Amino acid sequence: MDKALTDSLDRYIVKLQEAAEQLKSPRKYEFRLTKRNLPAIALKSATDFLAYCALVALFRRNIGALSEPSCVALIAVPPQWQLKDVHDAANIILKDKKGFKFCLHPSSKHKRGWEIDPAELLESGEKLIVFTQEGSILHEDFELAATLSDRLAVCDIRHLRALAIFRRCGNLTDEQGAVIAEQASERMEAIFRRDQPASRAAMKLLKVGKIAPGNERLLDVSKGFGEASVWADSLKKDLSDWRQGKLPWAEVDKGCLLYGPPGTGKTRFAAALAAHCDLHLEATSIPKWQSYKDGDLGDMLKAMYQAFGSAKDNAPCLLFLDEFDAIGDRAKFPSRHETYSTTVVNALLECLDGTEGREGVVVLGACNYPERIDPALLRSGRLEKHVRFPLPDAVARGEILEFHLPNLAGEAALREIAARLPGKSGADIERLAREARRIARKENRDVNISDVRSQVQVRPPLDAKTLYRVAIHEAGHALVSHALMLGKIEWVEIYDNIENFATTVDANGGMFMERPHREFLTRWDTMKMITSDLAGAAAEDLVFGHRANWSTGSQGSDFASATALAIRMVTEYAFGNSLYYLPGSVDMTSPPKLWEDLALRDDVTEILQEQYQRARDMLDGLKPTLLKLAEALVKYKRLDARQLEAYWPGSRKGMPPRSQRQKSGHQH
Repeated sequence: MDKALTDSLDRYIVKLQEAAEQLKSPRKYEFRLTKRNLPAIALKSATDFLAYCALVALFRRNIGALSEPSCVALIAVPPQWQLKDVHDAANIILKDKKGFKFCLHPSSKHKRGWEIDPAELLESGEKLIVFTQEGSILHEDFELAATLSDRLAVCDIRHLRALAIFRRCGNLTDEQGAVIAEQASERMEAIFRRDQPASRAAMKLLKVGKIAPGNERLLDVSKGFGEASVWADSLKKDLSDWRQGKLPWAEVDKGCLLYGPPGTGKTRFAAALAAHCDLHLEATSIPKWQSYKDGDLGDMLKAMYQAFGSAKDNAPCLLFLDEFDAIGDRAKFPSRHETYSTTVVNALLECLDGTEGREGVVVLGACNYPERIDPALLRSGRLEKHVRFPLPDAVARGEILEFHLPNLAGEAALREIAARLPGKSGADIERLAREARRIARKENRDVNISDVRSQVQVRPPLDAKTLYRVAIHEAGHALVSHALMLGKIEWVEIYDNIENFATTVDANGGMFMERPHREFLTRWDTMKMITSDLAGAAAEDLVFGHRANWSTGSQGSDFASATALAIRMVTEYAFGNSLYYLPGSVDMTSPPKLWEDLALRDDVTEILQEQYQRARDMLDGLKPTLLKLAEALVKYKRLDARQLEAYWPGSRKGMPPRSQRQKSGHQH
């Protein structure tokens, strides 16, 4: 069977050579293919083999144009395949041929312009083959010079079956071949493992993922993403009612802004949301509009209008606008860019308002810094719903790992690993999976749980001294928050990284409190919040005479939260020493600019020092209780709301029996 297939493919290449010979006489140069060892290529690299076969088919279709001495070929590569993979295969085919030059076209235009020089590539006189990602913007000079444009059809079912035969991976049905064909090129090694059935991987892909618009497996948006999951389900119900005529379009959310830290998976969430709601997905970004063609105002507006026009033509549709904060705020534009930027914002307002109607089009924006967006874009009728997109919880982290490691989907050990990755973004988890696949690839086998575990950075076990410091810190937060009646404390816990591990926060411990909704805040309310934020450090200072750096080590730390609230107190709430109201006057994302206002710096410093001392004084009066609560945390690691009742000042309740404590702990 192997020999018959090899002979068939060899005859196929010989025909290409004969066609080239027939075209040779009237031309100065000829295009020929050298016979290659197909089994060797297949055994060495699955991606090389599939790209090789696809290129041979493309060359066969275009043998005449490729034989021309002045050939400039534009070859569009499907988005799930890397240009480098196709370039490697082209080098195999044309290894011994002179007069050919390749270009891997950038996927987008940089703000400073293109990172390639067409003139340099075109002036050499050599035949030029330009590989470009399908759907990306092309340099205009290449479009003008092109003598051939074609799309590379990778993963033809015949090529997949040939690869399976060479690698002894068994037979593939048409359905299995179809799902494999839609996977990223880097997955082919995992699917076509030597002497392993490729059908097994295909069935896993069919089982654990849905095929969405664009044929991409998707995550479950209905769980694991907090408020965003709630909104997704609500939108799906409203759209269903609208389709059935039960709900007018005016009652459906017309737009939503997802905001949160980088790398959380907002882009992937948008694709999954479109499938969840059975919507066509039109995805773009503000930077793509800005880099369209020459990037001038006319090009920018043209790209914008095209996106909205395409969404209307494909309604019902989800129009996803990534990096939405790049649009800016008209009140903050530098004077030299004011006309350009203001015109862009006004045009976007016009598109969002939909004077010609945009029924059936839901606009979803995504950004990291919502405060940088012009407020008019976020008002009712535009991007009216604002949803914080959090870092994925344990459930979502497990789904993301399964998405990138489909052959391990459903394994309990993978979910356990995901639970121990608190604070990791979707991008972090994707990188972890990629590294695990690389380990398996080097050893020519399927990725396994051990590969994944090897990429997880496990927190070192805490010694008794450090664990006690963590307990003092969290007990300080709990006691001050309870005394100031800031909300209901659900539980307090610490992690020794031996038997107890963090699953919710990337920290050594945490206090979890449900705060009541407040319609307004007084100065005292905000002061109490800051006191609570600083109470952990104050407790350490009181007991040990100094504090550790985990109160200030990141943007989400206690001191960062307290500082941000103190700045809002002064600039937005007029709770400082001045009565001025200057919302947005300080760029909270730019620390160097934070202290340019000396009066603000003095006000904030005074607030923080005053509340730090308040927390320390409160805990000094509660020191016996503080020590008792910390000792209980060291012993039991976790105390829930009912168990904490025994430790609040004035309580006469005793600790519940240990069996009840364990049962209560498992319920959380």
